[in-house]
Amino acid sequence: MTQLYAVRMDVALPPDMDPAARDDLLAREKAYSQRWQRSGHWPHIWRCVGQYANLSVFAVDSNEQLHQILWGLPLFPYMSITVTPLAAHPSDIAQDPAQDGTAHDPAQDGTTAADASSD
Repeated sequence: MTQLYAVRMDVALPPDMDPAARDDLLAREKAYSQRWQRSGHWPHIWRCVGQYANLSVFAVDSNEQLHQILWGLPLFPYMSITVTPLAAHPSDIAQDPAQDGTAHDPAQDGTTAADASSD
């Protein structure tokens, strides 16, 4: 069974890192991460605006698989990583087979913000 994780990765490269070594490290990081993205195990990656950080979603078979992916990152020694296991939310319409996928304006159906559950 696939397990989902939100992973935040903050990067702090040494300011005095050799530029050639930095370029090589970043090229290896990009190639490694894109291989995992193509495999389907790293379906989402977003840049955190104004920070040297990203927020990613991983779809893996086990904690161990996620551990191995993260430890294999060439930038791993320079990262601070936070891992959050994810579970389906009962209000997620994607989890409701009765939803037809048609977009509509919720203001037109009489639902108010006070009626909606936020967690």
